[in-house]
Amino acid sequence: MQDIRSKIGLVEADENKARKAFFSRSEKLAADTLVADRKRETQVKRRLAELERLIATVYEDKVLGKIPEEVCINLLSKYQEEKKNLTAELSDIERRLHNEVERHAGVDEFIRRLKSYIGVLELTREMCMELIEFVTVDECPGKYSKEPREIHIYYKLIDKNQSKPTHKM
Repeated sequence: MQDIRSKIGLVEADENKARKAFFSRSEKLAADTLVADRKRETQVKRRLAELERLIATVYEDKVLGKIPEEVCINLLSKYQEEKKNLTAELSDIERRLHNEVERHAGVDEFIRRLKSYIGVLELTREMCMELIEFVTVDECPGKYSKEPREIHIYYKLIDKNQSKPTHKM
């Protein structure tokens, strides 16, 4: 509840500053991949255009008798396979880039949800279900240790790029 109250306090004090902080938190993991994705998107689109040109050229060369049929078939097969793989990769990249736009909307929705809990004094199941994606608790340092363990709270809409931890049994 203390962590949620601190986030509500941020929103109450300065909503724009809170929005920037939440977006920054959401963007941490995505920042590196976003730049790489945009660069790769450009490369893939260029190569797809080049493959279209190469496919047309091979077909024209075959029709004009400049290359044997078996060479034409091998080249077309190779180009089509590469085109298929690049098209699938481009689709994945575009999906990830679209998630960037959704992150902005997610931050606004998270702030809206926080505002609905202003003044709430205790943590409820409904509040947890609406705000929290998952929680992790670090391992106990020893069998009889009294040291506190770290608790990590991952919020819906702003931490959705975080991958869920794998649990070791």
